[in-house]
Amino acid sequence: MKKIVRKNYRTLVLLTFTFVAVKVTAQSDVEKLTNYINGSQLVTYSESSYLSDNSASAITYIDFCPNGRYQYSYDGSYTVKGTQHTSNRNNRAYGAGVAENEGDWQVLDYQGGYYLEITDYTGTKNYYPIDIQKMLAGKWRIGNVTYVFAPGNGRCP
Repeated sequence: MKKIVRKNYRTLVLLTFTFVAVKVTAQSDVEKLTNYINGSQLVTYSESSYLSDNSASAITYIDFCPNGRYQYSYDGSYTVKGTQHTSNRNNRAYGAGVAENEGDWQVLDYQGGYYLEITDYTGTKNYYPIDIQKMLAGKWRIGNVTYVFAPGNGRCP
């Protein structure tokens, strides 16, 4: 009788271990992306064309906190030269702006692609496609905007 009990015990332990191992390795791609983004920071820097007399630049920080919250901060400025055929052609207009926001974020799987759902403090939802290759590369440029994704560098409380 002892042998049967020991075999059943071993079988139970083996089945339990197998179940736990399968559960750990069966993590979905959404969970993997969520874990990768948790605690990270996305920085965007945009600048106007250097071929123009007018200039503008802005830097945005988005910190993705592990609790599904995000913090957003923006700092931008611009300079606009007066028009050429008017009396104010040598005058310039200057301006600057700052903004902060926070809300919720999550990764969604939709029609074979992954999207970042951002819900701001007013409840407005926006969806952004996730380009995994660019995110893994850490830095990319689209037009006059440079993006830097820094895993683990989020400034979350």
